[in-house]
Amino acid sequence: MKPKTSTVVFQGLEAGLRMFRWVVVILLVLFCFSGVQKVEPGNVGLLLRFGRLEGATPGEQVKQPGLLMALPFPVDRVIQVPVKQEGEVVIEEVWHDLGQLPTSDEIDPVLEGYCISGDQNIVQARIVAKYRITDPIAFELFVSKEDREAILRDVVLTSLTHTAAGWGVFDVIRLQRDPRETGEIESLQETVWQHAQARLDRLGESGGFPGCGMEISALEFTDVHPPRHVNAEFQRAQSAQIDMEAMTRKARGDAEQMRSQAESTQNKLIQEANAYRETLDGQVRAELAEFLDLYKEYEKSPALVWQRMLIETPEAILRNVGSIHFVAPGTRVILDGEKQP
Repeated sequence: MKPKTSTVVFQGLEAGLRMFRWVVVILLVLFCFSGVQKVEPGNVGLLLRFGRLEGATPGEQVKQPGLLMALPFPVDRVIQVPVKQEGEVVIEEVWHDLGQLPTSDEIDPVLEGYCISGDQNIVQARIVAKYRITDPIAFELFVSKEDREAILRDVVLTSLTHTAAGWGVFDVIRLQRDPRETGEIESLQETVWQHAQARLDRLGESGGFPGCGMEISALEFTDVHPPRHVNAEFQRAQSAQIDMEAMTRKARGDAEQMRSQAESTQNKLIQEANAYRETLDGQVRAELAEFLDLYKEYEKSPALVWQRMLIETPEAILRNVGSIHFVAPGTRVILDGEKQP
């Protein structure tokens, strides 16, 4: 009985070992394929092998959406970067809520931020900056998560303070100005956006790394106002400024209309004068031609011409006379001329 029992035990151990080997193989296979991941639509993947980015070129390093063959952690690590999503940063460092009543007549720059306009006035602004990822490698590997928003906030604030220092306070509050040199309306939002993006692009060049890998996709001023201490006075001054500009535009429109009317009258008078000149010129030419013809006849026969003139001249006078009155010889006649003013 003992040999038979030993045989059964050994057979059981052998069967258990075979099952254990299959379990180990299956677990090993599952472990090898556990690193395979799916890069979701709207994302790209970065594969780090022992902490080093895989791929010789940026095209090989950035993995497009789909299945990504990777080794299990900690050999490989896959980072998914949401390149289709927009991030948002709310910038309130130079803004304070108007609803909070002032506790003093002065602004504490430690507790309440502000920027100064070109005409030495104080203005506060709240900005929402949106960004999108342009370089997933630089965005994920060269800039920490804590620094991304800080960098964007700093470049926007620097651009805002730099731009506002060259604008008047009413232009900053209205978010636009009309330069006298170009006559084109300049937007505060567009100007700050361009300056901030330029600073963001130069960040990598000056730092010796590819940059932060993001660009500003939208910039919105959600609130711009003077300090709450003098907000009411600014509102009245701004209303007066708007009224002045409206009256100025109306005066310019009236002046333009009067100038157009004056030009029209001038052109009409010039045309009438030219027509009158042409008429007089035609009359003079006709009289000159008639005189020259008469003079030629006079040269040929002076007596005949004189006789004809003596006959035709009274006839012409009598045709233009309204009525004829005959008086006796020796009668004294007094003619009343028209009274001169």
